[in-house]
Amino acid sequence: MIIQTTIFDFISTKLKVLELFGGIGACTAALKRLGIDFEVVDYVEIDKYAVASYNAINKTNFEPQDITNWDKDIEVDLIMSGSPCQDFSLAGLGKGGDKGSGTRSSLMYETIRIVEKLKPKYVIWENVKNLLSKKHKHNFDDYLEALDELGYNNYYQVLNAKDYGIPQNRERVFTISIRKDINNLFTFPQKQNLKLCVKDLLEKNVDDCYYKVCSSMVKEFENSKGKVKEVTNKKYCNTITTKQTRWNNAGMIVDFKGLRYMTPKECFKFMGFTDEDFEKAAKVNSKTQLYKQAGNSIVVNVLMAIFNNLLN
Repeated sequence: MIIQTTIFDFISTKLKVLELFGGIGACTAALKRLGIDFEVVDYVEIDKYAVASYNAINKTNFEPQDITNWDKDIEVDLIMSGSPCQDFSLAGLGKGGDKGSGTRSSLMYETIRIVEKLKPKYVIWENVKNLLSKKHKHNFDDYLEALDELGYNNYYQVLNAKDYGIPQNRERVFTISIRKDINNLFTFPQKQNLKLCVKDLLEKNVDDCYYKVCSSMVKEFENSKGKVKEVTNKKYCNTITTKQTRWNNAGMIVDFKGLRYMTPKECFKFMGFTDEDFEKAAKVNSKTQLYKQAGNSIVVNVLMAIFNNLLN
């Protein structure tokens, strides 16, 4: 018998969510902002600093967990997985993610293992666009084939944060897998007109320490092909990374006082998190960790658009 699932199924029953590689909780933030009745039945993240931020933001008490040792028997409707991208990324060393290779990106196969065990209704996997390159696409194809054999219909598309309300040029491939017995077709959200620009998300009063830019960074800025008089006038910034040290990687801004680094708070905002979210995380973490957590996260607004189409 084919089971038809509609939004009414979620009115009286909480959506049970498992966040894998949960970071600072973009999935949780998106579901909260949409007002969806949900429960995070578990949150799996090995980085103790990211766990501290997640707990501070969401008033939870999760402990760091190694996904390779995770093997719980729980009921789950949705698995959100943002497995490590470093070995697929153009910015990384290109080690790839082959099964058994021991690279960070090979942890994607842990997601498959857990899906096979729990058989949730929905699985969302996010990773860098370069996963679709000739060098790494066999890993992506392995994932699709495995999910298909486990009984899921797969839909994937590269989505850009600037097309969903956030002025950041951040392309990521999102794969939505829906259990075949649900027989639920999925269409990706349509692009939205960008109403904000870079300066709308910048802080008004920035500490002088952010203007202490080393001479090599100034030279890089001056010699860059994409030099502009004032980056704050741009419609969107480049991709937020884990280390905001290169101006052309979104880490440098030119405002009315001069050339400076972006602040951790600004990086959180360019990932779709609120000022309140950042202030809570900032109480339990250093600037270095906050930069890393923003760069490793998923843009909240993109997930909101996906959930709108998936759950409504």
